[in-house]
Amino acid sequence: MLKNYLWFNDEKIKVGFTEKDRKFSKETSVALKKAIKLLSEYFLLKKIFPPVRAVLVPNRKEYDRLVKKLLKVDIEQPSDPSRIAQPQSTNLVLLAPSAYSTDSIYKYSDKEYKRLLVHETTHMFEEYLSPNIETSPRWWGEGLAVCISEQWKYEDEFIPPVMEKIKNKNIPTIKEIQKNVKLAYQWGWTIVKYIEHLYGQKMILDIVTNCDDGNVIGITGKTIKDFEKGWGKYLQNEKGFWDAGQHRLSIH
Repeated sequence: MLKNYLWFNDEKIKVGFTEKDRKFSKETSVALKKAIKLLSEYFLLKKIFPPVRAVLVPNRKEYDRLVKKLLKVDIEQPSDPSRIAQPQSTNLVLLAPSAYSTDSIYKYSDKEYKRLLVHETTHMFEEYLSPNIETSPRWWGEGLAVCISEQWKYEDEFIPPVMEKIKNKNIPTIKEIQKNVKLAYQWGWTIVKYIEHLYGQKMILDIVTNCDDGNVIGITGKTIKDFEKGWGKYLQNEKGFWDAGQHRLSIH
């Protein structure tokens, strides 16, 4: 399945690549190593995280093949051009940056690529630490990954739509966010940040390691109604969001 790939090996990280993507193999390995160190410290990991294998695929067709055959993740074919990374356990399939211009909606940026790798590594850590990853709400997993990677601070798909909805007093409910994939990405990080604001990092760790039924809000001890009321006020008054948002708007 991977016989046509070359390999870059660095301690417990292996990166598969084709010749045209050799230059990205070391960059990917270095970024993954930094991501693992960051997340090991964030989650207070007491043991070494297992070896990670990433594969840089040269095109959309190969991406779909490996996601389905190697990771055993069901995926539409051809997959949506917004899909460029898929983790499963400690394996990661990545559309190589060299294919972005033809096979994705993105333009390559080294900083965004590094944040992407932190995002995907966060999913690996959540799966590794979770008592039942299958029940983890999408908004929680994506929100956690967007928060820790700090994508929310720098990338346009996060703060601008949130700012617009808050301005128009159109904040979705958590139930609506759970049902809608797009809303899960746009709003999940705000819920995670609110939980961290209320209870600190310890609560984030408690949810990741103890939530086995998907009831994230229940672990906080609040009812959905009370939680959403406080979250709404937080969104309207959190200065850090709006400073970052104004910065994003000022550079366009």
